[in-house]
Amino acid sequence: MTSQLEAGAQAPAAAAHRQRAARHRPPANGPAGRLKMRLLQAATVVGFLALWELFARTPTAAKADMPGALESLGRLGELLLTGKYWAALGSTTGSWAVALTASIVMGVPAGLAIGRSRKVFDSTKWSIDFLRTIPSVAFIPLALLLMGRTQAMVIVVAVIPAVWPLVIQAIYAGQQADPMLGRVARSFRLTLADRIRYVLAPDVLAFIWPGLRLATTAALLVTVSAELIGGSRGIGSEIMNAQIYNRSATLYAWVLTACFLGLLINAVLAVLQRKLLWWHPSLRGKQR
Repeated sequence: MTSQLEAGAQAPAAAAHRQRAARHRPPANGPAGRLKMRLLQAATVVGFLALWELFARTPTAAKADMPGALESLGRLGELLLTGKYWAALGSTTGSWAVALTASIVMGVPAGLAIGRSRKVFDSTKWSIDFLRTIPSVAFIPLALLLMGRTQAMVIVVAVIPAVWPLVIQAIYAGQQADPMLGRVARSFRLTLADRIRYVLAPDVLAFIWPGLRLATTAALLVTVSAELIGGSRGIGSEIMNAQIYNRSATLYAWVLTACFLGLLINAVLAVLQRKLLWWHPSLRGKQR
């Protein structure tokens, strides 16, 4: 009995000690936590490059004429000094940017209009579910026949997979919109610009942002694929040319270029997300 009483008396003290330790413990998402995460990410990249270099020295890779990581990165450094490299990178980036912008302009208003009307949603649900399951690369031969090996062909094909995530998320935004916010805005006699900036945009952006992340990745993937299959100028056509002329190191250098471009775009989106959605609970917890 005495030991139980002593344990009960010591329990509040132990709980208070744990609380003090938790207050003084550095947060996982603080400067030390972020530094640790960056070091782990860098170590992962270095480990991947080391495995790539080791595998390139095996007999299997030698038969396939697979270059190592050092050789591919060295060839990438050589390409960085040429105007041809930046012209191809600019062409791919331009096609991707135009396709993504067109997808936003078309997909977001259409999705909001569908989500606001129950009848329109019921009448279009089956068509949307059917059309968005069609692989976008299946449209490349048709686009080649209609538009030829042009940048317009690449843009049109890249819009197809990018528009559907935006439409779907905009539909959810239209369905989940709180009508009370509109009434409050009207009661305060806000202007149309203020309603869009302070009421509609924050409410809609939280739903649309995941669709934008998916649309960004899909547009970039299909842009490179359309250039590779269709032969339009860009990273994809350079990959195809390197494969045709059996320039393995050049091929992997262009593949790394596409990877780095995707990482750069994702980093920019992450920064924009912290700036535009700073008020969201999921981000407020990370900023403490």
